[in-house]
Amino acid sequence: MIAHRAAILLAGAATLTVFAIPATAQVNETIVLNIMRECARIDDPTARLACYDNNIRSAGGNPRNTVPGEVVVQGGAGAPLTGGGVAGFGREDVRTPDRFQTPAGSVDAITATVTDVSQREPGIYLLTLEDGAQWIFSDSVDRSYGPPRRGSEITIQRAAMDSFLMRYNGQRSVRIRRLR
Repeated sequence: MIAHRAAILLAGAATLTVFAIPATAQVNETIVLNIMRECARIDDPTARLACYDNNIRSAGGNPRNTVPGEVVVQGGAGAPLTGGGVAGFGREDVRTPDRFQTPAGSVDAITATVTDVSQREPGIYLLTLEDGAQWIFSDSVDRSYGPPRRGSEITIQRAAMDSFLMRYNGQRSVRIRRLR
């Protein structure tokens, strides 16, 4: 029994010796691991993937440039058209290969008029804005929340980790994501 424990301890010590990492690299890896753990807490799959990709890139990794199963069509001038030509505020939230790039001259917030509202499930609403963009609540709201109605003016602002918050009628902010 004692010989067995000694063998296990010796094997563990040998493994540590073989795989020793310089202290600075180990600290950086610990930081990246903690960041990845925080990314894992994000409910929205698109935001979670963006968190992973952005942080692994800063740690020297090379994430995928495409989304599995997504088709990229070449445009007339040879420029790729992705996501059906999605443009405007929040376009990077729509599932396209270029959605993780920060758009040039990006805007931090917009104010827009709602043209259509539909309840998808209890507390989850789909909003269509005057420019045709569609946004859906990422988080469910309770019954006391008064959702926007057709003709309502809302404000959408960028939030942490490439997410968006909607403010309406002085109520608490609601996390939303752009569908198209």
